[in-house]
Amino acid sequence: MKIRILALTAAALTLGVVPAAHGVTRGPLTTEPDAYVDVDVTITDTRIVLSDKDYERGNGVNFHVRNIGKKAHNFALVVASTAQITPLGGEGLRTPLLKSKQSAVLQVYLDIRGDFTYRSLARTDRAKPGMHGKFTVT
Repeated sequence: MKIRILALTAAALTLGVVPAAHGVTRGPLTTEPDAYVDVDVTITDTRIVLSDKDYERGNGVNFHVRNIGKKAHNFALVVASTAQITPLGGEGLRTPLLKSKQSAVLQVYLDIRGDFTYRSLARTDRAKPGMHGKFTVT
């Protein structure tokens, strides 16, 4: 049994190395970043405020999201292709709906330069002008 698992693991590793050996790239790198920066995200009932709205490509970002409003809100990075930003947790690119005084951390790897939209996906926040903005990766 152990020999079969070892053989399958060796075959998987060999297949994973072959495209890189030929210089073929298939998208952004998805390795664990070496460094993380913390960005504080404060959500009120009328707006989302980020402590930093731009960041350099190639490392991870911990979005520390805190809801200080009275209603439930969440924080999401909305991108055209999820291949551009890799979520490092199992939650995807958004926090769960946070009740008043709750907080969460959204951890992502920003591998592509560009402007990305952040917003609250809560139904009551969709039309509010302060509940979205741009986060830039340089």
